[in-house]
Amino acid sequence: MDIGSIIKERRALLGISQQDLADFSGVGISTVKDLERGMGNPSLQTLQKILDVVGMEIVIQRKQTV
Repeated sequence: MDIGSIIKERRALLGISQQDLADFSGVGISTVKDLERGMGNPSLQTLQKILDVVGMEIVIQRKQTV
């Protein structure tokens, strides 16, 4: 599952529209729509703004190599 689908699912669970998410996060509606369709390539800062609204966070994990 990609990040856009996860955000869309979370947004629906919270009962907020794409426009609400855009307004609350301070990003453009086209950014939200593109991201949810898997077409966007937001900066980490933009992604963080969106995730803050839906109550999620970015976790970066380092893969261990053998």
